[in-house]
Amino acid sequence: MLEQAVFTIILMYLLIVQLFNARLMKPMIEALGRGRVYEQTVKSSWGLSLLLLALVFLFGVPPEAVGLGFAPVEGSMSAWKFFFFTTVLIAVLLAFYLVVKTSPRLRKRLRPYYELEIERLLLPHTDVEAKAWGAVSWTAGVTEEFIFRGVLLYTLSLYIDVSSLMLAFIGGAMFGLAHAYQGVRGILVTGLVGWGLGYLYLAMGVLWPVMVVHALLDLIAGPIHVADSETD
Repeated sequence: MLEQAVFTIILMYLLIVQLFNARLMKPMIEALGRGRVYEQTVKSSWGLSLLLLALVFLFGVPPEAVGLGFAPVEGSMSAWKFFFFTTVLIAVLLAFYLVVKTSPRLRKRLRPYYELEIERLLLPHTDVEAKAWGAVSWTAGVTEEFIFRGVLLYTLSLYIDVSSLMLAFIGGAMFGLAHAYQGVRGILVTGLVGWGLGYLYLAMGVLWPVMVVHALLDLIAGPIHVADSETD
């Protein structure tokens, strides 16, 4: 199948580039600054996603096959239960993000959990950078879920016939490798998160709630290293 070959080549190229970028991320941030890296990340992520979206329609892939539906299939109680659970999770994460954003004391308490060198380099340190991080977070939430959950899991399903749990695990492992620039701990953490998000998506059949969860997880990290005059 042509679509299978094309999607495979693009996804493998992306994975190889991400692994190669693991060595370039630190010098890139030091040379260009966080703002420029944020800008380049947003542009490249949307560019790749729009290309894949165009190919989805070009090859006649049903949008629902890559998660581009609005709600779970009617009559599937299991899918709707996961959908309800995810909406509750979104509400909790949104509330937590608002508290983190407005509480210098909580940010200070969370800071030790974001102390990897790459995290200190990549995460915002000023209010201006924090605003730009918002665009990065929503970009990552939408584009990475479309690429690594929608297109990747669809492509994997063309090769192998496994349970949703195993498919999500394989996709999560590849998602973790795509974050190799975060080091071994980053690969493990993002891989685990990727597995969980992948299973949620497969259980519901729609991507947008998972996109919102992903974006909120990134948004929560945004204010952590922003200096506050009263506590820093």
